[in-house]
Amino acid sequence: MVNKVRDYRTSQPALSNPDVDWVEFEKDYQTRVLVEAAIYRLRSILDGLENKKILHDYDNYNMSLKDYGYSQYQLGAEKVGYQIKVDELSQFFNRTGTTNGNTTP
Repeated sequence: MVNKVRDYRTSQPALSNPDVDWVEFEKDYQTRVLVEAAIYRLRSILDGLENKKILHDYDNYNMSLKDYGYSQYQLGAEKVGYQIKVDELSQFFNRTGTTNGNTTP
């Protein structure tokens, strides 16, 4: 609606309400345009940062899985110190198995 009123004000000023402070209206409109542009730029930066974080999270997760597997291997070889590490890391893995989503008997 604001854009349409502004269009009418620009193209047919005789149809505009004389009680409206059109100078203030235009200042507010221009400030709004600048703020909106800044919001779009900030959202773009935020999206890029979130995507970068997801990529690094994925890398860290896969490297953590590799380290966990190594720790399990070392535990199997009865290397000292790995029991506690494997026990602490195993809490992050589901021991009940997976389900097919069908809960009916």
